[in-house]
Amino acid sequence: MMFENSRQLPLWPVMAKPQLGDVTAAIAVALLLIPQCLAYAELAGMPAYVGLLAASIPPIVAAPFGSSRFLQTGPTALTAIVTFGALSTIESPGTAEYVALGALLAVMLGCFQIIFGIARLGRVAFLMTPAIVAGFTSGAALLIASSQLPSALGSDTNGQVIIRAVRALQAIQTWEPFAILLTCGTAALVLFGRRRFGRRFPGVLIAVAIAVVIGRSGSYPSTLLGSIPNNLPSVNLDLPWSAIGSVFLSALVISFVQFAEPSSIARGFADQNDEPWEASRELSGQGIANLASGLFGGFPVGGSFSRSSLNRLSGGETRWVGVFVGLLVLAFLPLVSILETLPKSVLAATVIIAVLPLFNFNTLLELAKTSRRDALLGIGTLICTLVMAPRIHYAVMAAVSVSLSLQGIDKLKERRTARRHPPR
Repeated sequence: MMFENSRQLPLWPVMAKPQLGDVTAAIAVALLLIPQCLAYAELAGMPAYVGLLAASIPPIVAAPFGSSRFLQTGPTALTAIVTFGALSTIESPGTAEYVALGALLAVMLGCFQIIFGIARLGRVAFLMTPAIVAGFTSGAALLIASSQLPSALGSDTNGQVIIRAVRALQAIQTWEPFAILLTCGTAALVLFGRRRFGRRFPGVLIAVAIAVVIGRSGSYPSTLLGSIPNNLPSVNLDLPWSAIGSVFLSALVISFVQFAEPSSIARGFADQNDEPWEASRELSGQGIANLASGLFGGFPVGGSFSRSSLNRLSGGETRWVGVFVGLLVLAFLPLVSILETLPKSVLAATVIIAVLPLFNFNTLLELAKTSRRDALLGIGTLICTLVMAPRIHYAVMAAVSVSLSLQGIDKLKERRTARRHPPR
């Protein structure tokens, strides 16, 4: 059964005492989160500072309510691209109206997830079968990587995600060698560092530090990150409530689509460590994080595979790691102006590296060997994700609908067979 791995836990959270390993893990996670949240804000069509808001309060409030001691909540590439898809057709990315709409989407998303979690509907996330998840994440990863290609090449193009990437590849004369060098250097440093020293190696931090120095020298000829406000987050209830109707359906759909990633992360770690976890409580925890993100001016957040893995490898022992991570981000906010000279090509490389685990082509190939129907469902989901961009969350709903229809047909066939050949 698809729900067997979710063990019942009380919905009311119980926090264990913090351990020394939680502090060291939090430092490692925060050092990765800060550059990532800036990059994911850009991916979501938001100003960079909005990523910091989404990276500070949400992990603090999510930690007590989750069930996984390793899951790290905050901005993610997948949530960012889904947010962009839901909002970019309503408002122009980067504008004040767009940012306010992102906060409203996070609030609505949070409310839906809290309600569904209390109603113990977290298991509905398992409707996203391995074939659908593999197809969707692979398609989303292609879109995310394509969206960063112009910045990685130092080229300025316009149009939809795939069109922009193709135009950037074709316009060789617009490529900036220095930007490409920084992109490749960042990727090499991070990937080689991980292979040589393990996931704890702060390759992203080292690359960012070097890039900031280059940007400050005035010798970098391409786009820099630019001005970043260093104000501390505060509650803002002045949201565009009149636009609820415009984002209602997107928020409802994304509430489950977005939860697929953190639920799979939490379930995977629970299986590896033979620990209990509760899907519905995890859903409520993600909802509280999204509600807080929206009220404090952020955008939708989710569970991060890279930061959760780093937390586990760095010795994190309890959910207090998330609290410490959020506090470290808050402590960094007054100093965030030092990143204003960060070249965007480094952020592009950071995003591309982060989405590498989302490519699940091997899973699709394995499915082709065991189940032709599942393989076709996964490939169909991948194609729908690319075709329906930027509204990629609707591709998941289409795939789930097809999957449920196929299951219904199978059950009807079984009943007909049972009627024709009753047991003796």
